Amino acid sequence: MGKSSKIELNLINLQIGCILRLARLKQNLSQHKLGIKIEYTSTMIGRVERAEGVSGWDKIYTISQYFNINFNSLFTLKNKETLISIVEESFSLEEKLTQEKIDYYNFLKKTIKNQYDLLERER
Repeated sequence: MGKSSKIELNLINLQIGCILRLARLKQNLSQHKLGIKIEYTSTMIGRVERAEGVSGWDKIYTISQYFNINFNSLFTLKNKETLISIVEESFSLEEKLTQEKIDYYNFLKKTIKNQYDLLERER
């Protein structure tokens, strides 16, 4: 097994946040309500969802268990189209869509596409 590149690790971090956000939105939970249920702050949940820094595995594990998501599957990099579709589905489930959220989702899709382009050039 080869060493993962920094780009792959960045994409996996983004992917984890996207999958967990989608699961939360599908259950119509705010970050605050989820935080209460699993005894974490909404700030911490937001950081995981936005891939701000690298989240601790224990936080990711707790959130994935709450949503009955296979923890190990979060670390297998999906293809670009699948990850973009997760972002688009999350966007469609947002109830309070502010310009800031619209900008964030556009930025997220652009970042994912750019990271995959870099990954292709690296290979």
